[in-house]
Amino acid sequence: MKKFKFVLFLAIFWTIIPAQVFGQEYVTVTASSGDGIYSLIRKSGPEPTPSIVAKFKALNEGILKGRDVLQIGRSYRVPSTAKVYPIFGKAYQNVSTTSERLKGHVYYIIAGHGGPDPGTIGKFEGLQLPEDEIAYDTSLRLARNLIQESATVYVIVRDDNDGIRDVEQFDIDTDEYYLGGGKIVRSQSQRLRDRTEIVNRLYRENKSWAKSQQMMSLHVDAYGGNFEPQIDVHFKAASKGGYALSRVLRDTMAAKYAEFQPNRVYKGGIDDSANYYVLNNSRPVAVLVELGNIRHSGDQYRLVKPGNRQAIADWLRDGLISAAGGKSL
Repeated sequence: MKKFKFVLFLAIFWTIIPAQVFGQEYVTVTASSGDGIYSLIRKSGPEPTPSIVAKFKALNEGILKGRDVLQIGRSYRVPSTAKVYPIFGKAYQNVSTTSERLKGHVYYIIAGHGGPDPGTIGKFEGLQLPEDEIAYDTSLRLARNLIQESATVYVIVRDDNDGIRDVEQFDIDTDEYYLGGGKIVRSQSQRLRDRTEIVNRLYRENKSWAKSQQMMSLHVDAYGGNFEPQIDVHFKAASKGGYALSRVLRDTMAAKYAEFQPNRVYKGGIDDSANYYVLNNSRPVAVLVELGNIRHSGDQYRLVKPGNRQAIADWLRDGLISAAGGKSL
């Protein structure tokens, strides 16, 4: 019986830049009946201290009625500890830091394929299921998780139109590009060189201060089609560092399966003889993750569920926290 393979890459990406106004991050909140400045600010999270209230008034100068009275149905800019990352889409773009467990650690997240190459296309309930879209959505969820832990995160493959999507079906598009604006070409060998070059350049820039630098590349397996369906994360590595990281990630996955799916046996493994260009040529520790078998109906059913994609991203985050010496919640 052939097993699914999950491969993790540790790579370097361009930093995600939050939107700012007057140097102060903000979120947009609509006033409801009974709202005053203090209650509106509390809707977005921060305590309405005198400093926060003053910033609120500065952000909304000219639209406040009498400076202190809000208009029902009007949207206001509210100072927030959250930063805005448009790459995650409107529903998920506001990201607040929840801990500093990964502060100083750098992560490079690569969604496999993209641009003119959708990867393998599965069929689910009569519709197409493109590998690159599943990998991209899961990659964004992982990147957002890591930012919440104060990590520095670079998303290499990007799409301005597709943020995190709580949907079960994905359309195929070809407008993905590289961080920095580079075009994703059709040639597979050139794509691998391009991604590795971006990662290694950023690795050199961050080397002087980063506590660690790691790259993860997410794919969906396409081998076979008639074996046991299971989203068991398997790891591939081409270095001692990649193997060590894979062991932590595998052990974390096993623990999560034991906790949340006690009736299943986790069968994830590690292939430390993987001969992949990005693994062999990336300067950071690199691992590749296969998220399941895109040709198997059982895996397809699991992969189309946004909650399952989020769970995988959560468990990978917890493994990375453990590898960094932190304690997962």
